[in-house]
Amino acid sequence: MSGNAYADTGCIKGNCVNGQGTYAWPNGTKYIGEHKNGKANGKGTFIFSNGDKYVGELKNDLRHGQGTYSFADGIQKYVGEWKNKKMK
Repeated sequence: MSGNAYADTGCIKGNCVNGQGTYAWPNGTKYIGEHKNGKANGKGTFIFSNGDKYVGELKNDLRHGQGTYSFADGIQKYVGEWKNKKMK
């Protein structure tokens, strides 16, 4: 390990501009999935630093379309449609 806290941030695997890739943020949040024009577009998975998880469709980095948001507590979850990051 290099000692650089940000060594495993940014695009850490694949193509995060136009293709399949994994992008990680310094806070521990990670996105694995389809990218278009440098943004999460298509189908993918967000794993948030607090343990929450979203699996589904995205448009311009926002939850948009069909998807499942599971809370870290393992009990609560929302399954359904999203529009611009909001539950419909």
